[in-house]
Amino acid sequence: MDGIYSISAAEILDRLQTSQKGLSQLEVDKRRRLYGANRIQHQPPVSAWRILIHQFTSFIIYLLLFAVLFSLVLKEYTDAMVILAILIMNGLIGFVQELRANRSLEALRKMTTITATVIRDNKRLRINGEQLVPGDIVCLESGDKVPADGRLINVTQLEVEESILTGESQAVPKIIDPLPGELPLADRRNMVFSASSIVSGRGVAVITGIGLDTEVGRISQMIAAAEHQQTPLERRLDTFGRKLGLVITGICLLVFCLLVGRSVTDGQQLDMKVFIDFSFVVISLAVAAVPTALPAVVTIALSIGTKRLLGKKILVRRLTSVETLGSCDVICSDKTGTLTRNRMTVEKGWTMERELDLNSPPEHKSFSFTERLLFTIGVTCNNAESGDQSGDHVLTGSPTECALLVSAATAGVAFHGERLSEIPFDAKRKCMSVLVRTEGGTFMHTKGAPDHLLQKCAYFQKNDSSKAALTTKERAVITKAINDFAGRSMRIMAFAYREAEINDTLHETGLVFVGLQAMIDPPRHDVAVSIQRARAACIRPIMITGDHKETAKSIGEQIGITGRVLTGKELDDMDDDVLINAVQTTDIFARVIPHHKLRIVQALQQSDHVVAMTGDGVNDAPALKKADIGIAVGSGTEVAKEAADFVVLNDSFTNIVDAVEEGRGIYDNIQKSIMLLLSGNLMELLLVFLAVILGWNLPLTALLLLWINLITDGAPALAYTVDPYSSDIMRRPPIAKKAPILSGYHLRLLLFLGVTGALIGLFCFENAGGARLDQEELERARTVAFTYVVFFEMLLVFVIRSSYRVRLFTNPWLWSSVALSLLLQGIILYTPVHRLFGVVSLTMDELIQLGVSAVVFGCCCFIPLGWARWKTAFSSG
Repeated sequence: MDGIYSISAAEILDRLQTSQKGLSQLEVDKRRRLYGANRIQHQPPVSAWRILIHQFTSFIIYLLLFAVLFSLVLKEYTDAMVILAILIMNGLIGFVQELRANRSLEALRKMTTITATVIRDNKRLRINGEQLVPGDIVCLESGDKVPADGRLINVTQLEVEESILTGESQAVPKIIDPLPGELPLADRRNMVFSASSIVSGRGVAVITGIGLDTEVGRISQMIAAAEHQQTPLERRLDTFGRKLGLVITGICLLVFCLLVGRSVTDGQQLDMKVFIDFSFVVISLAVAAVPTALPAVVTIALSIGTKRLLGKKILVRRLTSVETLGSCDVICSDKTGTLTRNRMTVEKGWTMERELDLNSPPEHKSFSFTERLLFTIGVTCNNAESGDQSGDHVLTGSPTECALLVSAATAGVAFHGERLSEIPFDAKRKCMSVLVRTEGGTFMHTKGAPDHLLQKCAYFQKNDSSKAALTTKERAVITKAINDFAGRSMRIMAFAYREAEINDTLHETGLVFVGLQAMIDPPRHDVAVSIQRARAACIRPIMITGDHKETAKSIGEQIGITGRVLTGKELDDMDDDVLINAVQTTDIFARVIPHHKLRIVQALQQSDHVVAMTGDGVNDAPALKKADIGIAVGSGTEVAKEAADFVVLNDSFTNIVDAVEEGRGIYDNIQKSIMLLLSGNLMELLLVFLAVILGWNLPLTALLLLWINLITDGAPALAYTVDPYSSDIMRRPPIAKKAPILSGYHLRLLLFLGVTGALIGLFCFENAGGARLDQEELERARTVAFTYVVFFEMLLVFVIRSSYRVRLFTNPWLWSSVALSLLLQGIILYTPVHRLFGVVSLTMDELIQLGVSAVVFGCCCFIPLGWARWKTAFSSG
């Protein structure tokens, strides 16, 4: 219902056709049939079958499946079975990882049922919150969860914590008076909202919205409407696979046509046997070109990254999202609970004597009488409770009063006496007073808003424990301190007392001013350093909060996010084009609602930014789902976790920056593997292609090519997945959103390595008799070419790795994979297995010649690597 906060309680009761006696059961049944249950249907978990099918939906997988089909048509069953086994293994690894992540999220979900105290037929009943209907009268008390949206009709010191929706950690004092004008949700102080928490006091509300008609329900609908975004890795691999498929198809067709043309020129009869022979050549080329091990390498790299992230308390819900963190250049972070501790904390104490910094408090014995009295009044004028829960010290009550108990404990102050009576806080007086009896006598202790309490004071507490008249001079000093704290966006409480008698009527006049306590929801201790790391990595942190502009600006200055601040109202006045320009220069957004967050994320994405969005509340969920990468904190709501790609289990912003580093490292390792596989495949492709063009025999059979692709370069490519990361990985910009999976430098290096290796290999093959017709010489020449390719691949492992500036002996798995590949090559050449592969044993002279060829190739590699390092050094110097 729109505008219900702007009309009186009597009018809203009349509009909903209800009264403070509640609805009758007959009317409840009628309305339940009309409005349904007070329930929000959550998205069902992704089925295991859908997760499994998703593993086989990339273009490279389609290429390999086509290779399997083509091999079966040509009755090359061994090739088909090997490729199919690799595909199945790859699919199962990804399936198990994503299924486990989804099950872990299900385990995180707290299956709680909200109950409500409702008045029906003038009787108080305790019912399941799902049974509420519009017009129900609900009673709210401290500790309750609000079961649905409602308009307050009666309150007694009611304070509600609404950070789940607004992002503000400070509890909101509630009223029943109408509020005129268009107000944001955070300013509708006569309303309560589903899923918020009652921290103190009591209230009665009439239910105005249930289920999808609540603020939480509207947000859930926004989440459902948000479209799924492909990750940058998915986009790059898909584009790469399509281009690779076109190139392979073109080359295979060209070779097939050249073979047919040469046969016609030579007068050879074109029968079925000739076409089958040509098809074998073409499939050999296809096998040589397709990076068979790539899907498995990518899946294993992401899976290993997922395990590393879990060790850093980050749960990955979607495997391909791991790399996306390394590509993001903007992190939009909710303030409350992510950048701050989501806990009000007294940071400053102030008396006429001095200002105390409670972040670095002095020794307890150095506190003066006045300072100890200041914290004692904070304990006596307090209804928060302290207790133990599962071994942990727990405070319950208003966040402000909990903060006062903590500050007293920090000062080493405890109250020894008896509290006799109380004048509760109310919105008009803005004060709370209690009558206490101590060993020193009976006193009235008072706390309240500074401007109101100061008017009730006639004296101030002196350093020598005496009191003196509060003159204009002292009032000016106190006012200056209040303004100074307010300028830092701190919430200030003033404290005073007077002597009293046990039977006195409590009146708040003639008080002795004692001091001030200033509190704030402070930044996390490590967040400033994390933001510096993000900026060094060319990542722009943006604070988005429902809190006030001044508070957001103050927190931003403390953690290193400064500059222009825009409010939600200002965003409403901007069209999309203006907003796109505004988000380029604005790093703090305050007083925003969920719709604003979505617009901010969309504006950044339209400027080609890769956006990560962090948050914990229901209000963050739509933006979490829309962002390129959504990060929910572990203490956040289940709605946020369901919308996110990651869940940060310990709520630490530092771990998010660590995850960015992990994402970049994973991308580097995947890129290394692609470089290795494609460089090797390009060399093999050119070797076969040039031999066909020159009219020579095939240097490598389809089986030899498959062995090289899966084992010889497949094992080192897998070892790259655990390679350590470069030391400068967080001192360079992220990969551009539209950048290809390989940069121009990497493509040039790949082309150089492939062409150089192919020319040297072609020379070795021809020198060993590859151009002659003798079958025995052909087998030896193929063995030479086969062994050369293995040596080439092993050198390639370290050449590519050196281009990423990773130290030589930091990955034992890589050295083990190289040793394994060489060992397997020796087994193939010098055991009876060689008959299966159609190769022969090589002599020592042939091995030495191959070694010399490998050395020549290695020396050639210094040309592009040396040029790149000289160019980098020259540009930086």
